[in-house]
Amino acid sequence: MRSSSALLALMIGSVLLGACQASLAPASDQAMTGPPATLASPADSPSPSVTTSQLPGLTGSSTAVPKPSLVSVGSIVITLANDGLRVRSAPRVNVDSKKLQPLLPLGSALYVLEGPVSASGYAWYEVAPLASRSLPIGWVASADRDGHPWIGAGAFDCPPVPADFRSLAVTPAGVGLACFPRVPITVTARLIECNCDVDGPWYTPSWLELASGSPNLLVEPATTTVPGNFADWFALNLDPTGEHPDVLPIGQIVEVVAIFDHPAASICTRTEMDGQPVPSQGCRLQFAVTRLLAPGP
Repeated sequence: MRSSSALLALMIGSVLLGACQASLAPASDQAMTGPPATLASPADSPSPSVTTSQLPGLTGSSTAVPKPSLVSVGSIVITLANDGLRVRSAPRVNVDSKKLQPLLPLGSALYVLEGPVSASGYAWYEVAPLASRSLPIGWVASADRDGHPWIGAGAFDCPPVPADFRSLAVTPAGVGLACFPRVPITVTARLIECNCDVDGPWYTPSWLELASGSPNLLVEPATTTVPGNFADWFALNLDPTGEHPDVLPIGQIVEVVAIFDHPAASICTRTEMDGQPVPSQGCRLQFAVTRLLAPGP
């Protein structure tokens, strides 16, 4: 009787196991062979990395993060992703890492600010575009999980140092840092108030703030109102140790001397809401005014 009971239990267990496997098979097959979802851009929404030690019944070393491509801080790279490369606000795939728009087109030249940072199964670099002020600054994954590169070594032809506000306005911040760091740039502009509340993280030194507060703006001399396109103005990042009048001549045409990669940027930190200050390379991209001359009598 014990033998018959054991045999019966074994048969029942086999039937239940088969039923469980059958119920799981459709979901697994659907995940691999069902209708394709909308294609995500590189590093858009990949799943977190999983090590083999985390999977039942498997042993061995962890799944390796792809080795960073031959990229170094301060170098120029170009994008290699045909469908565009995603830029994120933080070097990871998580809800606190915002997807920035637009995607970086194939062949976009970038200046490498920082990296690599290994997270979410990718090697990340912070980059600043060199082609346009409308492209986002942030973090990109250097390669896919199999090591196929999304960025690679490139080159960029630097323009002349801007001699007027119009040529400055079309100069991406990455170009200022990559091509003429700490080179004095003199332009004539109009100084206006923004009267706007820009939300975002805050930075120290506070005068090098990038995205918060209600800043004063430098615009084309012929402009008298806040331009609709942010690429047509520069925030007045006024060096407190520089030369400038005690009362700013708002609404007037002024001459400014400024530099990219101001020495104070070496101690720059960024603080998110409810976060802690962390070192940031962002201040190096700011057009820091060291001298502002008011109009004559």
